[in-house]
Amino acid sequence: MGERDPQESARERQRERAEAAESAASDGRFGEMLSEHKYPATSEELAVDYGGEPIDMPNETESVGSVFDRLEGERFETAEEAEEALYNELTGSNGGPEEYNDGRDLDAVDESVSEGEQDQPEGSL
Repeated sequence: MGERDPQESARERQRERAEAAESAASDGRFGEMLSEHKYPATSEELAVDYGGEPIDMPNETESVGSVFDRLEGERFETAEEAEEALYNELTGSNGGPEEYNDGRDLDAVDESVSEGEQDQPEGSL
């Protein structure tokens, strides 16, 4: 029996998670729910208010509150901003330039990427 590539398994789980999040977002439930909140609002306020709202994901159930817990320190001016942040956190989507992090040590990131490239066989990048 051949072994299954762990990287492929991880990518498959990520795809399933993104599809489930997209499905949940496209049904309008998040937007409708978040539009009932008063804005501006912080991620902490939204985490408390929506802590019991389930999100069905493949092989797990997560709450809207737990997603906003991971977005600690964020402030949302509108329900649309909050919904987009929720969706991006669920799918792992990258944001735009407004999400640039001055505090990130880019030299350390560059080093880790360079080290990873050295470990790759030639032509496999």
